[in-house]
Amino acid sequence: MSTSYSPDQPQQSQSWFGPETEAALHAVVPNVMPEQSLALYARWWQLEAWLRELIYVELRALHGARWIDELRAASGRQSQDGAFSHMSTADSENPLAYLDYSQLLPIVDSRWDQLQYALLERKSWDGRQEELKRVRHRIGHIRRPHRDDLARIEQTLRDLERGAFIACASYNRRMAPRPGKLTDPVTTGWIAAEHPTAQRLIRHAEMRYGVSLDVEVSRRPWATWPNSLESAKGVLWHVDFFLRDRAVNVSALWNATRSIRSLIVHLHVSDPHHAGFTFSAADDAKAISDAVGLCFDSVLHASRRGHGARGITDMDDCVLKEWRNRAESIDYRIMSRSGWYIVDETTIPISMFGAGGAVEILPNW
Repeated sequence: MSTSYSPDQPQQSQSWFGPETEAALHAVVPNVMPEQSLALYARWWQLEAWLRELIYVELRALHGARWIDELRAASGRQSQDGAFSHMSTADSENPLAYLDYSQLLPIVDSRWDQLQYALLERKSWDGRQEELKRVRHRIGHIRRPHRDDLARIEQTLRDLERGAFIACASYNRRMAPRPGKLTDPVTTGWIAAEHPTAQRLIRHAEMRYGVSLDVEVSRRPWATWPNSLESAKGVLWHVDFFLRDRAVNVSALWNATRSIRSLIVHLHVSDPHHAGFTFSAADDAKAISDAVGLCFDSVLHASRRGHGARGITDMDDCVLKEWRNRAESIDYRIMSRSGWYIVDETTIPISMFGAGGAVEILPNW
């Protein structure tokens, strides 16, 4: 998904390419590579990347850490890449990144009940795929595009605007569970502050380090609110740490949470003063509650006052861009500028893909 923006937002005129990228593009386009092919590849990347993100979130919400059981087809390619550890990228541990588009479609079919809200009407979706796969083949085999290929993909992106908005806005439609009503280990442990680490750190971290904690839940559009948040399919826990005078070292934080990494759906780091962890309530509630405690300790140990501990409004745009690039290069679960935490019910009007469509009225879900 592209960085979300309002259709009325003025676009920056300066180049967003680094010098190496710009030099490569000038050398290749249009003398070697048709400019439409470059645009087509960029749009296809956007479409396929969004589909992978959507599948990932819904499978994690449905199965928790066992989501990977549905993706065994990826294991061969992934293990081959594992032998070249010096060439690993942020996607190396993501099994979805090793599936071709044609391999993603059966997952969509098998999980249509969880994904349909964000896609098209079933017959329209199925009918669209044959044309899209032809476009994908032309891109994959370095063939020149059909003159309508770009329009086909952009029309699909426009048709997905509403569903993509609902997917992200529902992720950010959050509520704080009531301890008197719910007795799961996360609610009692961190909202009622009965977990040993909560008793040790919540007040201490706020008073000494200026670090505060917020724990909430959200529900996926296909799920209903359960009576209990233990093993609750379709519910996500959101654990946000706000650092008033400290800056988090994302690499150090990610390393410190290695032992609970299988439970982490996302780590959001929009700026150096925020670290937000997302967990699936489908996983063991006690394990999540203990993981929150480890995250709390890790945030304190991986943050520092002093150099780099400036507010986001004080950071130069280039410095912030580089900080976000470094964060997102660590792991596919780390996000610094994604619609998964930017988009909510107040960000209307908005275009999720910038392909000529927009969401102008808040949809129901």
